Amino acid sequence: MQQFYSSISFCVRHISYLFILCLPVMTVEVALAHLVMSMGVGSNMSDSATLELISSISGQLFVLVALSLILSVGLSGGAMVAFKGLTLSNAVSPYQSLLSGIKKFFPLLLGNLLHSLAYGIGFIMLVFPGFYLYARLGLFPLYIMFSNKGALDSLGESWQATDEFGNKLFVLTSAFMGIQIIFGLVGSIAGLDSGLGFLVIATLLKYAATMPLFYLFFSLHQSLEKTN
Repeated sequence: MQQFYSSISFCVRHISYLFILCLPVMTVEVALAHLVMSMGVGSNMSDSATLELISSISGQLFVLVALSLILSVGLSGGAMVAFKGLTLSNAVSPYQSLLSGIKKFFPLLLGNLLHSLAYGIGFIMLVFPGFYLYARLGLFPLYIMFSNKGALDSLGESWQATDEFGNKLFVLTSAFMGIQIIFGLVGSIAGLDSGLGFLVIATLLKYAATMPLFYLFFSLHQSLEKTN
Protein backbone atom coordinates (compact mmCIF):
# COMPACT_ATOMS: atom_id res chain seq x y z
CA MET A 1 0.00 0.00 0.00
CA GLN A 2 3.04 2.29 0.17
CA GLN A 3 2.79 3.03 -3.55
CA PHE A 4 -0.90 3.90 -3.12
CA TYR A 5 -0.20 6.49 -0.43
CA SER A 6 2.97 7.85 -2.06
CA SER A 7 1.08 8.46 -5.31
CA ILE A 8 -1.66 10.32 -3.47
CA SER A 9 0.91 12.22 -1.40
CA PHE A 10 2.76 13.38 -4.53
CA CYS A 11 -0.45 14.64 -6.12
CA VAL A 12 -1.55 16.41 -2.95
CA ARG A 13 1.82 18.21 -2.74
CA HIS A 14 1.41 19.41 -6.31
CA ILE A 15 -2.36 19.80 -6.31
CA SER A 16 -2.36 23.38 -7.66
CA TYR A 17 -0.17 22.47 -10.64
CA LEU A 18 -2.14 19.31 -11.43
CA PHE A 19 -5.48 21.10 -11.08
CA ILE A 20 -4.41 23.68 -13.67
CA LEU A 21 -3.09 20.88 -15.88
CA CYS A 22 -6.45 19.07 -15.80
CA LEU A 23 -8.66 22.18 -15.81
CA PRO A 24 -9.07 22.49 -19.62
CA VAL A 25 -10.19 18.91 -20.13
CA MET A 26 -12.36 18.94 -16.99
CA THR A 27 -14.11 22.10 -18.15
CA VAL A 28 -14.81 20.69 -21.60
CA GLU A 29 -15.99 17.35 -20.21
CA VAL A 30 -18.44 19.02 -17.82
CA ALA A 31 -19.73 21.29 -20.61
CA LEU A 32 -20.17 18.33 -22.97
CA ALA A 33 -21.93 16.17 -20.38
CA HIS A 34 -24.19 19.07 -19.37
CA LEU A 35 -25.08 19.75 -23.01
CA VAL A 36 -26.01 16.12 -23.60
CA MET A 37 -28.01 15.92 -20.36
CA SER A 38 -29.85 19.16 -21.12
CA MET A 39 -31.07 17.79 -24.45
CA GLY A 40 -33.68 15.80 -22.55
CA VAL A 41 -33.76 12.92 -25.03
CA GLY A 42 -36.19 10.30 -23.72
CA SER A 43 -37.47 6.91 -24.79
CA ASN A 44 -40.87 8.45 -25.56
CA MET A 45 -39.43 10.80 -28.21
CA SER A 46 -39.80 9.88 -31.86
CA ASP A 47 -36.71 9.33 -34.00
CA SER A 48 -37.43 12.44 -36.06
CA ALA A 49 -37.78 14.59 -32.94
CA THR A 50 -34.53 13.19 -31.55
CA LEU A 51 -32.66 13.89 -34.81
CA GLU A 52 -34.09 17.40 -34.98
CA LEU A 53 -32.98 18.05 -31.40
CA ILE A 54 -29.47 16.76 -32.07
CA SER A 55 -29.14 18.72 -35.31
CA SER A 56 -30.04 21.95 -33.50
CA ILE A 57 -26.93 21.66 -31.32
CA SER A 58 -24.72 19.66 -33.70
CA GLY A 59 -22.21 22.49 -34.05
CA GLN A 60 -21.69 22.87 -30.29
CA LEU A 61 -21.63 19.10 -29.89
CA PHE A 62 -18.95 18.64 -32.55
CA VAL A 63 -16.69 21.34 -31.10
CA LEU A 64 -16.95 20.00 -27.56
CA VAL A 65 -16.39 16.38 -28.62
CA ALA A 66 -13.34 17.37 -30.68
CA LEU A 67 -11.89 19.47 -27.86
CA SER A 68 -12.56 16.74 -25.31
CA LEU A 69 -10.77 14.17 -27.46
CA ILE A 70 -7.75 16.37 -28.15
CA LEU A 71 -7.35 17.50 -24.55
CA SER A 72 -7.92 14.11 -22.92
CA VAL A 73 -5.48 12.38 -25.27
CA GLY A 74 -2.95 15.18 -24.80
CA LEU A 75 -3.31 14.91 -21.03
CA SER A 76 -2.34 11.23 -21.05
CA GLY A 77 1.09 12.23 -22.36
CA GLY A 78 1.30 15.71 -20.89
CA ALA A 79 0.81 14.36 -17.37
CA MET A 80 3.97 12.27 -17.77
CA VAL A 81 5.95 15.33 -18.85
CA ALA A 82 4.54 17.20 -15.85
CA PHE A 83 5.47 14.42 -13.42
CA LYS A 84 9.01 14.27 -14.75
CA GLY A 85 9.45 18.03 -14.42
CA LEU A 86 7.97 18.11 -10.93
CA THR A 87 10.17 15.21 -9.82
CA LEU A 88 13.30 16.94 -11.12
CA SER A 89 12.16 20.35 -9.79
CA ASN A 90 12.36 21.93 -13.25
CA ALA A 91 8.73 21.70 -14.30
CA VAL A 92 7.47 23.76 -17.20
CA SER A 93 4.05 25.39 -16.93
CA PRO A 94 1.01 23.06 -16.82
CA TYR A 95 -0.13 24.23 -20.23
CA GLN A 96 3.30 23.57 -21.75
CA SER A 97 3.13 20.06 -20.36
CA LEU A 98 -0.32 19.60 -21.88
CA LEU A 99 0.92 20.99 -25.20
CA SER A 100 3.76 18.45 -25.18
CA GLY A 101 1.15 15.71 -25.09
CA ILE A 102 -0.98 17.31 -27.79
CA LYS A 103 2.08 17.46 -30.08
CA LYS A 104 2.14 13.65 -29.97
CA PHE A 105 -1.60 13.41 -30.42
CA PHE A 106 -1.75 10.72 -33.11
CA PRO A 107 0.45 8.04 -31.49
CA LEU A 108 -1.21 8.78 -28.14
CA LEU A 109 -4.65 8.58 -29.76
CA LEU A 110 -3.93 5.16 -31.26
CA GLY A 111 -2.41 3.99 -27.98
CA ASN A 112 -5.42 5.21 -26.02
CA LEU A 113 -7.85 3.58 -28.44
CA LEU A 114 -6.10 0.20 -28.21
CA HIS A 115 -5.68 0.56 -24.45
CA SER A 116 -9.39 1.36 -24.06
CA LEU A 117 -10.33 -1.53 -26.35
CA ALA A 118 -8.33 -3.98 -24.23
CA TYR A 119 -9.83 -2.51 -21.05
CA GLY A 120 -13.34 -2.65 -22.50
CA ILE A 121 -13.01 -6.29 -23.56
CA GLY A 122 -11.61 -7.18 -20.15
CA PHE A 123 -14.35 -5.20 -18.40
CA ILE A 124 -17.00 -7.23 -20.19
CA MET A 125 -15.27 -10.34 -18.80
CA LEU A 126 -16.51 -9.67 -15.24
CA VAL A 127 -14.80 -6.27 -14.70
CA PHE A 128 -11.55 -7.34 -13.02
CA PRO A 129 -9.77 -8.57 -16.17
CA GLY A 130 -10.36 -5.04 -17.49
CA PHE A 131 -8.54 -3.53 -14.52
CA TYR A 132 -5.70 -6.00 -15.01
CA LEU A 133 -5.27 -5.15 -18.70
CA TYR A 134 -5.56 -1.43 -17.96
CA ALA A 135 -2.76 -1.76 -15.40
CA ARG A 136 -0.43 -3.90 -17.51
CA LEU A 137 -0.71 -1.61 -20.54
CA GLY A 138 -0.84 1.66 -18.59
CA LEU A 139 2.80 2.65 -19.12
CA PHE A 140 2.38 3.14 -22.88
CA PRO A 141 2.25 7.00 -22.82
CA LEU A 142 5.69 7.05 -21.18
CA TYR A 143 7.28 5.12 -24.04
CA ILE A 144 5.58 7.40 -26.56
CA MET A 145 6.62 10.60 -24.78
CA PHE A 146 10.15 9.72 -23.67
CA SER A 147 11.30 6.93 -26.02
CA ASN A 148 9.57 8.12 -29.22
CA LYS A 149 8.05 4.70 -29.79
CA GLY A 150 4.87 4.06 -31.73
CA ALA A 151 1.59 3.06 -30.13
CA LEU A 152 1.90 -0.70 -30.70
CA ASP A 153 5.53 -0.82 -29.59
CA SER A 154 4.68 1.23 -26.49
CA LEU A 155 1.87 -1.12 -25.50
CA GLY A 156 4.20 -4.07 -25.99
CA GLU A 157 6.93 -2.42 -23.90
CA SER A 158 4.41 -1.71 -21.15
CA TRP A 159 3.22 -5.31 -21.10
CA GLN A 160 6.77 -6.63 -20.80
CA ALA A 161 7.87 -4.03 -18.23
CA THR A 162 4.95 -4.75 -15.90
CA ASP A 163 5.22 -8.54 -16.00
CA GLU A 164 6.84 -8.71 -12.56
CA PHE A 165 4.45 -6.17 -11.04
CA GLY A 166 1.18 -7.27 -12.64
CA ASN A 167 -0.68 -8.36 -9.51
CA LYS A 168 0.35 -5.32 -7.45
CA LEU A 169 -0.58 -2.94 -10.28
CA PHE A 170 -3.90 -4.73 -10.66
CA VAL A 171 -4.79 -4.15 -7.00
CA LEU A 172 -3.77 -0.49 -7.04
CA THR A 173 -5.51 0.19 -10.36
CA SER A 174 -8.67 -1.49 -9.06
CA ALA A 175 -8.59 0.78 -6.00
CA PHE A 176 -8.23 4.02 -7.97
CA MET A 177 -10.76 3.10 -10.66
CA GLY A 178 -13.15 1.53 -8.20
CA ILE A 179 -13.53 4.91 -6.48
CA GLN A 180 -14.83 6.43 -9.71
CA ILE A 181 -17.20 3.56 -10.46
CA ILE A 182 -18.69 3.45 -6.95
CA PHE A 183 -19.30 7.21 -6.93
CA GLY A 184 -20.98 7.00 -10.33
CA LEU A 185 -23.22 4.14 -9.21
CA VAL A 186 -24.21 5.95 -6.01
CA GLY A 187 -25.07 9.09 -7.97
CA SER A 188 -27.09 7.11 -10.49
CA ILE A 189 -29.04 5.27 -7.82
CA ALA A 190 -29.73 8.52 -5.97
CA GLY A 191 -30.88 10.17 -9.19
CA LEU A 192 -28.21 12.87 -9.01
CA ASP A 193 -26.28 11.96 -12.15
CA SER A 194 -28.01 14.51 -14.40
CA GLY A 195 -27.40 17.57 -12.22
CA LEU A 196 -24.65 20.08 -13.00
CA GLY A 197 -23.32 19.92 -9.45
CA PHE A 198 -22.96 16.15 -9.66
CA LEU A 199 -21.22 16.41 -13.03
CA VAL A 200 -18.66 18.84 -11.60
CA ILE A 201 -18.02 16.69 -8.52
CA ALA A 202 -17.84 13.49 -10.58
CA THR A 203 -15.33 15.06 -12.98
CA LEU A 204 -13.19 16.37 -10.12
CA LEU A 205 -13.25 12.95 -8.48
CA LYS A 206 -12.40 11.26 -11.76
CA TYR A 207 -9.19 13.25 -12.15
CA ALA A 208 -8.44 13.16 -8.43
CA ALA A 209 -8.26 9.37 -8.87
CA THR A 210 -6.70 9.39 -12.34
CA MET A 211 -3.69 11.58 -11.55
CA PRO A 212 -2.35 9.36 -8.72
CA LEU A 213 -2.84 6.34 -10.99
CA PHE A 214 -0.90 8.06 -13.79
CA TYR A 215 1.81 8.95 -11.28
CA LEU A 216 1.94 5.32 -10.19
CA PHE A 217 2.68 4.32 -13.78
CA PHE A 218 5.24 7.12 -14.06
CA SER A 219 7.08 6.15 -10.86
CA LEU A 220 7.24 2.50 -11.94
CA HIS A 221 8.67 3.53 -15.31
CA GLN A 222 11.27 5.71 -13.61
CA SER A 223 12.22 2.87 -11.28
CA LEU A 224 12.63 0.49 -14.21
CA GLU A 225 14.75 3.05 -16.10
CA LYS A 226 17.13 3.32 -13.15
CA THR A 227 17.58 -0.45 -12.90
CA ASN A 228 18.23 -0.90 -16.63
